[in-house]
Amino acid sequence: MITMNEVHDFTLQLNHTYPVKRERVFGAWVKPEELKKWWGPKGYHTTIEEMDVKVHGKYKFIMQNPNGQNLVLTGHYLEITPNEKLVFTWKWENGKAEFPTTKVTIDFRENGDSTEVIVTHTDLPSEEEAKNHNHGWTSSLEGSFKEYLV
Repeated sequence: MITMNEVHDFTLQLNHTYPVKRERVFGAWVKPEELKKWWGPKGYHTTIEEMDVKVHGKYKFIMQNPNGQNLVLTGHYLEITPNEKLVFTWKWENGKAEFPTTKVTIDFRENGDSTEVIVTHTDLPSEEEAKNHNHGWTSSLEGSFKEYLV
């Protein structure tokens, strides 16, 4: 779902449920050796240059798309509640000066032996960027992340 809150504030929210315990799902987001195996849309390869999972810790991911182009994603962690919530900033560093720092909140909700993952990506600058990120998140969550977990 994409909603517009203000002129330049588009928000995405995606919900996906996985037949895996919450601890396993959360670990796949906070352990570099796991995250690099699934991060990014299907067909992308991610190299983790930095990933300091603590409040104010920084991350830097190099995502190579199927055409060989490198996309650089940076940010820092704002909130970490083990097995429940992860909040971090999101900034593309590929010369897109107009792309602002945005915020991503990941909620992990346990439901028996399954886990619901709710991704909320806020402060996206345009409807086009919201659609692009919706495609990327959907491809990741329904494709590479699901395949990694199951």
